[in-house]
Amino acid sequence: RRVLFRSKHVVLISSMGVLDPDNFLNSIGKDKNGDGHGDILLWKRRAEKYLCLSGLRYSIIHPGGLMDTDESKMKLVLDVDDNLMRREKKSIARGDVAELAIASLTADDGRSVSFDCVGEEAEEGAAVPSADDTLREFLLSGRTADYTLGPSLPSLP
Repeated sequence: RRVLFRSKHVVLISSMGVLDPDNFLNSIGKDKNGDGHGDILLWKRRAEKYLCLSGLRYSIIHPGGLMDTDESKMKLVLDVDDNLMRREKKSIARGDVAELAIASLTADDGRSVSFDCVGEEAEEGAAVPSADDTLREFLLSGRTADYTLGPSLPSLP
């Protein structure tokens, strides 16, 4: 298969949970009083917003919890704005995230997109759609993350 890469298309792997200031990942680096460095997900969301404003075409991927596995039999589920955080299972194989990153370079329709992703068990005997097919179907929906949600950007000097 020949893959044609387009210039000026940035793929950013971020994280699900960026809209929840109380997410436990934001507490890492803070002391027991909540002071100090931290707010990992809030900073990730700010970086995403800057990319959105850059004028570059982008794909921002928000995976759920990353799993180390050699082989995935999981069906990929894509959504936006942390809706997948409500699911009981919020994980995805690292390899599936890599496949989505590659697919985002070739399956896009010339526009920028930002989405969340997790894996779910496929039904017994059911074919598992490829990352390309899953992303193409999602792109047809026209949905992308709403960047009016989440932390505001500090003023630039």
